[in-house]
Amino acid sequence: MTIQSIKLNNSTAMKKSIVTFVLAIIAFVSHAEKYTQKGDSLIVQFGNNTRMIIQARDKEGILSLRQYDLNKIVRDMGAALDSSSKETYIYINEKNGRKYLKDTVLVISRKDGEVKITINESKQGSSESKAGSSDNSTNSNDDDGTVTRSVTRRYKSPRNGFDVLVGLNTYAKNTPLTYQESDYDLLPWGSRFVSLSWVRGAAISRGKDASLGLDLGIDVSWYNMMFDGNNTVQKDTRALSFPAAVASGDVYKSKLTSAYLNLSLMPTLAIHHGPISYLSVGIYGGYRLDSYTKVQERRKGHSERTHSNFHLNDFRYGFGAELGIRHFPDLFMQYDLGELYQTAKGPAVRMISFGIRL
Repeated sequence: MTIQSIKLNNSTAMKKSIVTFVLAIIAFVSHAEKYTQKGDSLIVQFGNNTRMIIQARDKEGILSLRQYDLNKIVRDMGAALDSSSKETYIYINEKNGRKYLKDTVLVISRKDGEVKITINESKQGSSESKAGSSDNSTNSNDDDGTVTRSVTRRYKSPRNGFDVLVGLNTYAKNTPLTYQESDYDLLPWGSRFVSLSWVRGAAISRGKDASLGLDLGIDVSWYNMMFDGNNTVQKDTRALSFPAAVASGDVYKSKLTSAYLNLSLMPTLAIHHGPISYLSVGIYGGYRLDSYTKVQERRKGHSERTHSNFHLNDFRYGFGAELGIRHFPDLFMQYDLGELYQTAKGPAVRMISFGIRL
């Protein structure tokens, strides 16, 4: 082969290389122009030699990256680079992209029985979290595209609010002294206890499975003591007596009613799981507001009331307990530690009441 033919071959190869290079430049410019006209890009420069280019069809595509944790992506790319000598790609789609979503950060603080929860989350997930919350919350948008929600949850006792207690009352202790026990026996189903109560609780401690609080309550309650026979109550200066109301036996019902204003202080254990919702045990004390006897004869609509203190003690006190049962009315019990009547002016009896909280 002559020198002239070698030069000719080299010239032809160079021309082919130049044509190939020009075509590559044209293709690259066309490709870049397509993204410049139809899309948007984000370029991050690290020093002088490292550059990260993010291209998307529009700005919304780039803004959507704020819901991803770029630190996780870079760590995964570093692991892939260590294990491969080729170009490294990480494909993030709807299925596998969940692991790169920013974690929701919860900051929980407790003070004076209040639980404050600060939630940092992406804007995309904030609407879902607000939809399921009934607590008071405030939202603020941060510069990095996150939504910060501050939620304040107050401790709420299971007994909080207004309730009606309905049940029965009877003698827990019964010492007749100089009386005949049959003269003041109570009719079991006719001796009713009614209470209108309002309770407010304060937190002592709050846990995952149970919480402990202290409940303060105020209520008005009534003892309705219906006698089993025709006897009623009469008072003189020295003591009570229980004479028969009508000799002919025309009494339909005879009862002694006493009303009290009470205060209660009861620690309450709220149980978050299981059939038992709460257990409350504490003390109460009350002052007598009024008392009267009511005698109703069999003749329709004829009844007689007599108001007096009937030598009843003005104060009542004792301990109470309540048991909360899920999907069932709560149960209550009150046991008086003080006697119903003044000393030596009536039988030595103590009252006990029990029933359900509506």
